[in-house]
Amino acid sequence: MSIMGGTGGTGGTGGTGGTGGTGGTGGTGGLTFTGLGSFLGSGADPVYDPVLVQGLQITEQAITHVAHRNPDQYEHEPNELGFSSAANLELWADWVRSSLYITEFLKEFDWSVNPHDRTVQLMYGRNAFLGLQRPDMSSFRRQLKFMRSYLDQRPDRTAEIVTQLGFPTPYFMMILGLQATPNRFTLELIAITQVLASHVAMVAKHHLACRRPDRIGARVMPMIPTPAHGSFPSAHAAEAFAVAQVLQSFVRYHKGHYADFEQRLALLTKLAERIAVNRTVAGMHFPIDTWAGAILGRAVGQIVLAKCNAGASVNGYNYSAKGDLDFHVNEFEQGANGRFGVEEIACCEVGSSELFKWLWTKASKEFELVQ
Repeated sequence: MSIMGGTGGTGGTGGTGGTGGTGGTGGTGGLTFTGLGSFLGSGADPVYDPVLVQGLQITEQAITHVAHRNPDQYEHEPNELGFSSAANLELWADWVRSSLYITEFLKEFDWSVNPHDRTVQLMYGRNAFLGLQRPDMSSFRRQLKFMRSYLDQRPDRTAEIVTQLGFPTPYFMMILGLQATPNRFTLELIAITQVLASHVAMVAKHHLACRRPDRIGARVMPMIPTPAHGSFPSAHAAEAFAVAQVLQSFVRYHKGHYADFEQRLALLTKLAERIAVNRTVAGMHFPIDTWAGAILGRAVGQIVLAKCNAGASVNGYNYSAKGDLDFHVNEFEQGANGRFGVEEIACCEVGSSELFKWLWTKASKEFELVQ
């Protein structure tokens, strides 16, 4: 999935700032080679106008003589920053923090591939949290009937589909009443969750290498360009359900801020479902892609929460797609669901991270009510 214009403007020397930046229509295509996505350029210093650069040089030459008196004499020894301290994140640019979050997350992420069974096992801290088996072609062909049944919804969902080509952060902002400046760290938590879910999804997509619906069924005819990466699992579903998982815990943690927090929890799940299903309506994904992506996203969200010290374990599952079944969020929420091919495996324990704990704390302070 790619990055969509969000809450920030143009970011100085590198790309689009804020929590969203304009991107293409597929996978991490809008992330640029750095993988920093919506953070790229955010917080970067602007490129100065050449006249201003010249003016600064002239001023330096005109006034610097007053600083030449006793140049080796200091009133006191300069202070140092804390060594290897998460508190220093406050001083770094947004894109630098993003780079640190990504590195911190990915250093414990791993996977294994079994060519004989055509399975990919995703692991965190050497513990498996998701096993995905590549569906056979007959399963995808059976899914085409669902693809055709969704086509009639395109006129009603076009605005959503087009504005959700990238990260659909504004839709989550709507549910929680978030604003760009007062909730910038909450938006940073949302953005990094989306970026991480996309990274993990791309690993599974690459190895499973499943063809897109329009390559299998001539009548699919997508309404938007098909991304240049595999279909299974859906990265949009992974990102949406990862964010929903994180924000639901965040809302529970700050339920004093929302008198109707139970309703907002339900809305977050429903929004994740709608974002994911919109990709089926658009002709991008089969329902079984959504199943795999939603399970993956839930796990990534739980890992992020564990690293934020807002959780500890990640629910583990194996998923073997059932080609004759559609995606239903009420079935997904059951967790283990043999009828839909979802088998529970052992939980994966994840430790906390000082970097993610810092971000959670900063976001939490945005919800402190002044009495």
